[in-house]
Order: sequence, then structure tokens, then C-alpha cells
Amino acid sequence: MDLSEGTDTYQMRTFSVLVMVLLVPFFAKAEDDGRPLWDWGVGLGYVRYADYPASDEYSQIMLPFPTFQYRGEYLRADDREGGRAYLFKSDSWSLEFSGSGRFPLDSSKNKARFGMEDLPLVLNGGPQLVYHSGGTWEFQVAPFFSVAAKNDYIRANGMLLKTQVTYRWEGETPGPFDSTILITGTTSFEMNAASSDYMKTYYEVGSADVRAGRSEYDAKAGFLSTNLSYYQRFAAGRSSLYVGASISDYSWSANRNSPLHKSDYNVGWGLGYIYQFGESAKPMVSPEDTQGVINRYRQHRREQRLIPLE
Repeated sequence: MDLSEGTDTYQMRTFSVLVMVLLVPFFAKAEDDGRPLWDWGVGLGYVRYADYPASDEYSQIMLPFPTFQYRGEYLRADDREGGRAYLFKSDSWSLEFSGSGRFPLDSSKNKARFGMEDLPLVLNGGPQLVYHSGGTWEFQVAPFFSVAAKNDYIRANGMLLKTQVTYRWEGETPGPFDSTILITGTTSFEMNAASSDYMKTYYEVGSADVRAGRSEYDAKAGFLSTNLSYYQRFAAGRSSLYVGASISDYSWSANRNSPLHKSDYNVGWGLGYIYQFGESAKPMVSPEDTQGVINRYRQHRREQRLIPLE
């Protein structure tokens, strides 16, 4: 059996299904009177991604999923800004809690890692300091704590340091049947470094895992990657279409000499569709009116001091 032919057939079938489903947004009447505080719906997504950082093999997922978006005063989790919990916020600066992650991997399905322990689910989270410039540009610095999880354990996984510059824009264009298509675009450039514990997860080769073409290697801390990504949303009425792609450069990685470092470049992409079934009657809190938990606490303390004592 030709495995490559099977993969190509699967991808073509996936693409055909998505094309038919994703045409729906362009036949709905747009609503541009603001977004609700929360909404829920269902989605269908397809993602192609590298098995692990600097791998030369890829995995793909296509699945339906429920969606819930919230745009509140302290917490925002939506398709424009991602998930953020505001700890402190001013006109130009904010301290937030955010995160990222990587899928697990069955090592038997990857040639470079065949015979090694499966890769765990990796979740990264922590505070990030963000500088906002007019709602269009953002500069972020984030020291994320990492956790690795499998069926039989949850363990600390070191740290990931991320610096990122993000540019966002919004616009609209006329659609068919007197509709309006709202468009949102996001471009991000980021640089990542990681601790030795984090690097060991992906690049360490112990003596028990040595085989032909895979020598023993002790992973070390240092620079990991630079990433350039682009994401775009097309929305009309209750429907939204998402397209996105990213390219990661590992040519300067501190562990480029690891036998598990198989490619200097990884390219990933994805498509998604969401249909919104319900929403709140209350409108969202605008990004300009959001505030952090610390802001609210300080305001509460100030108000208490102003209450006259009887």
C-alpha cells in the first residue's frame, strides 16, 4: 500500500468537505452592532502541524468541537484576542495570565522517535507583560511555566520564555445578496527560549534509546525558535470562517545537534468554521473598558476609605 497516496486522498477529501461547509458564511446577513458578552456554538476544524518542534514529520486533526466565547471586564476568551485573564491594566500596559500548548505524540508513528517514550501533552501558562499601541500593535514578554501530562503522570516541565510582536487589523467588504463580510487579520512574530527540562522533553536521547542513526544526546537550555504566523477571520451573521498558517525556524536552536532535530523549518496550517447558536443580550465590554483584578481591588480599597465613619 502506498501510504503517501492514502494521505493525499485523506487531505483532498478533508478539503472538499471544508469547502462545502465554509461557503455558508457568505450567504448570511452581517450584524455589525457590536459583539455580545458571551456566545456559544459549534465548529469544525482541520489542523496540520509538526509532530514536535524541528520534526520532519507531520500530524493532522479534523474534528467538530463546541465553542464558547466570553468578553468580560477581567476575562476575555475569543477569536480576536485569544484567552486572557487581566491582572492589571492601564492605557498602554497590561499584566495578563495566558498560555499555550502542544499535542501529545505516539512515538511509534514517528520515524525519528520510534521505540522511545511517547511525548506527553505539554501545557504552558503564566503571566505576560503586554504593551499596547493604539489597539493595533502589541509587544508581549511571557515567562511561561510548563507542565507535561500523560495517563500515568503530571510533572513540571521547565519554563518557556516567549517574546512576541503582534499586529491586528479589521475591515469589511460587501458580500453577495446584500451582505457584509467582516474581516479580522492578525500577524505575529515571536522568539522562544526554554529551560533544559523543557528541551529534554523533545531532544533528549538516553542510553536506552540509542540505535542506528540516533546517538545519545544531552539536551540543554537556550534558544528554541522564531515563529511567523498569520490568522484571518471572515464573519457574516452567525457564521465565521478561519484560515491560518505559521512557519517556525529552528536553525538557531540550542539543540540543533540532537539526532531528534530533523528539520530547521516547520510549516503548519489550519482551517475552521464556527456557527454561533446562542448569545447573551448584554453587549461585550470593549477592550478599552477592561481592567485587571488589581485595578478593581485598588478601586474597592479607595472607595472604602471614602466612606464616612459614624
